[in-house]
Amino acid sequence: MHSRRRGPGDGRFAALFSRSRQSRGGFQEACLRALKNWPENGPPRDPAAWLILVGRNAALDNVRRHARDVALPSDEIVSDLDDVEAPLAERLDGSQYRDDVLRLLFICCHPDLPATQQIALALRIVSGLSVAQIARAFLVTEKAMEQRITRAKARVAGGNIPFEAPGLSSAQSDSLP
Repeated sequence: MHSRRRGPGDGRFAALFSRSRQSRGGFQEACLRALKNWPENGPPRDPAAWLILVGRNAALDNVRRHARDVALPSDEIVSDLDDVEAPLAERLDGSQYRDDVLRLLFICCHPDLPATQQIALALRIVSGLSVAQIARAFLVTEKAMEQRITRAKARVAGGNIPFEAPGLSSAQSDSLP
């Protein structure tokens, strides 16, 4: 099993197997497999490389086997039963913020705008997505999307679109939930 020559594989072998207990266990497993297989099949072309590969695989298998045995944390630790968003949602529901967002959405989706501009404008202004994200979703360049959003903003600004739900009077719009 030991050859008298010392090649570059010997240094790699020593470096690989001298670092940890798993590596030494892998080395022992590789030696046992060599004692079992080499008398029957003969030694491989490069015994050091074979030992390194088999030892490394045995060490990795051992690490994976032990990783499966690690107990999972309890449900109490993992579970987050508190609704973090509930207090924030209650504060927003009680304010004018919700109505303003709804009005803003109505402006972005005004029927005077083409559908592609409506969607792009709503994603940018109401949802807060970046132009790059919206451009990727539409499969267009950022420059093209920036122009589309700019044209939609100009159309809204120049069209005297009211800050209310389309088709409703201002009194009806004020009574929206």
